[in-house]
Amino acid sequence: MNKIILVIDRLPLKGYVVLIATDPVTGQEIARRENRNLIVTVGKQLIGDMLIDVAGYDTGITYCAIGTGSAAPAVGNTTLATEAGTRQTITTKSRSGNVISLRTFFAAANCSINIAESGLFGHSTASGTVNTGVLFSRALVAYNNSGGGADITILWTITIG
Repeated sequence: MNKIILVIDRLPLKGYVVLIATDPVTGQEIARRENRNLIVTVGKQLIGDMLIDVAGYDTGITYCAIGTGSAAPAVGNTTLATEAGTRQTITTKSRSGNVISLRTFFAAANCSINIAESGLFGHSTASGTVNTGVLFSRALVAYNNSGGGADITILWTITIG
């Protein structure tokens, strides 16, 4: 008798983002905001293209951006709602098992906006220029830094599986 064995294997991606505002002089934490993030459709496609080494997709996730848009993240997003401020290269990247951690530092002078959102970008076309590269993930994180009174560090944790 033949048996049919059904194997379902999924590779879920989950993310979490933390925004930490610190005093630029003392380094003391002023505020902390935390939220889940959304891995968007083009972000999932980015991973697929990186896995099969499509040209231009060999750079990984390289930039973190902030913006003032407050629209809820949606799987169809390809950019932040309203990217603003200065996009930064991810400062540190690490992996422990199936958890990836990304940290990006924004000096107070580079993020004096009312921050409402953040996103991760990859591909060889990603640069310090607004709306470049492929959006991997987007999250709402609110902190009013309009006066430029705080340095901002954004921590992303992506769990695979």
